[in-house]
Amino acid sequence: MTIRTVLAWFLFLLLLPCVSYSGSFRKAPRLPEPMVFDLALPLGANRNEYEFNSLGQYNFKEHAAEINPEFEYAYADGYGIEFEFPMRNSELEAYKLALQGTFNFLNTEKFIHGWQYIGEYHKHSKAIENDLLYLFGYQFNEKWSMLNMTGFRFTDARSRGRAEGLFNSNLFYTISKDLLLGLEVNYEMRPDHPDIALIMPQIHLQVAAHAKIQFGFGMKRSAHENFPHAATRIIFGF
Repeated sequence: MTIRTVLAWFLFLLLLPCVSYSGSFRKAPRLPEPMVFDLALPLGANRNEYEFNSLGQYNFKEHAAEINPEFEYAYADGYGIEFEFPMRNSELEAYKLALQGTFNFLNTEKFIHGWQYIGEYHKHSKAIENDLLYLFGYQFNEKWSMLNMTGFRFTDARSRGRAEGLFNSNLFYTISKDLLLGLEVNYEMRPDHPDIALIMPQIHLQVAAHAKIQFGFGMKRSAHENFPHAATRIIFGF
């Protein structure tokens, strides 16, 4: 996929709110976000919401620290944009941009769904990755909820182009308005390469009116080997 094609897709998705009525999700549930596979604000976010956050992970396989500072902004009701700068051992590795929308049909007081596009340019390999995902979540009751994502990743031909399947599934249990437990499962199905899987139990803790911290410790499978995996995300939302 060429840069021109990526820009055309980006422009189309950015202008989508101009031709889409987005009011039917206002009564839909406000679901928690995954910690590792982050959203561009929750589905159904209100216009002008914004958030600064950073994900920190430790790669035990390669003994490397990975930090992903980012900024998220809801430029219309139900539509968000995200700018992210993945770093590895303090060196900038890539430039990442995400667009997200909430569908305005089939939503209920318990169900909400939408889409997400992620474009990432890797500095060293010059590769461009494009992710397109369908997002859907369900609020079972006041305690239990889930959020799932499924889609594809397409990498441009300059990096020996390939397509991968992406899956993310989350189950949340709300203990109180300030404390939540979650289980996140990430799976990358990679033809001709070993699949990658991550299982991450996690805790979400609201520590102030506009500040939240999430942390977890789990297991990652890569190249047919299992390694422990630690992660934390610090969030300032307004």
